[in-house]
Amino acid sequence: ILRNCSIIGSIPPYLVNMVNLGVLDLSFNKLSGIIPSTLQGLTRLRFMFLSHNSLTGEVPGWILDSRQNMDLSYNNFTQSRAAGCQFSNVNLVASHSTSSSNSRDSWCLYPDLRCPRNANLHTLYINCGGRRVNFQGNEYEENLIGQGSSHFGSNDRWAFSSTGMYMGKSDGIFVTSNDSSMVSSDSEIYQTARLSPSSLKFYGLCLRQGSYKVRLHFAEIMFFDNSTFPGLGRRIFDVAIQGRVVLPNFDIAKEANGFKRGITREFDVPVNGSTLEIHLYWSGKGTTAIPDRGVYGPLISAISITP
Repeated sequence: ILRNCSIIGSIPPYLVNMVNLGVLDLSFNKLSGIIPSTLQGLTRLRFMFLSHNSLTGEVPGWILDSRQNMDLSYNNFTQSRAAGCQFSNVNLVASHSTSSSNSRDSWCLYPDLRCPRNANLHTLYINCGGRRVNFQGNEYEENLIGQGSSHFGSNDRWAFSSTGMYMGKSDGIFVTSNDSSMVSSDSEIYQTARLSPSSLKFYGLCLRQGSYKVRLHFAEIMFFDNSTFPGLGRRIFDVAIQGRVVLPNFDIAKEANGFKRGITREFDVPVNGSTLEIHLYWSGKGTTAIPDRGVYGPLISAISITP
């Protein structure tokens, strides 16, 4: 795992000599060049994260045919046979600088996730990690998909991209629910959440140009508010909207003054194109194994976007 280390140059082909390698994470670096074909020889590789680099050339067919979790999102590839952004367990969102496909499904291969139709939407409500629910007079859409290691999902209104593997727990969860009483009243929206060990992005699609109010709902529902071991967990992550960091070193429990308490954070955001991007990501702070391995990283309960 050499994530976010400002590594430059090409991916070294000698990695194939690490025959027992099961996880390769070189994401959020400055790698360039093509993906070496020698990596195909890593037969025990279960997770490979190469997202957020500047890799070029063609997306190798052996990666597209793989059943392992691989993330190639946010690169500069020029061609592949994939039409959409989820190819088996391979995440390809915003992975191409240009697209050789004429398919209508190829819209998400571009960096700006351009709208494939008329941009005429102006509101959006998502219940992250939960079912469809009515909250404060608005209907929040469900977001129950359990995948997250290298996943992109979308409909005609919004999309999300999740990447990463929990250290020491390859089968960690990406959606969670609260099984005890909440402190907050009117708390249904805070009973569930989506989380990620590394990077989680939500996109509002096909929005009209203009100014929007983005409301992010949070509640720490995986730790306990007491002096026992489970109460020692600390979740710290960053939040950026349209590429600008709006919540650095965000600690939900600290901001809410306790666990099981729902809070919101609001931001006024301009949309000059047609896509609004919300990025939650873990930069290495906080605990990673309290009360169990696989509970760190960004967590969010719900999102609303209104004019």
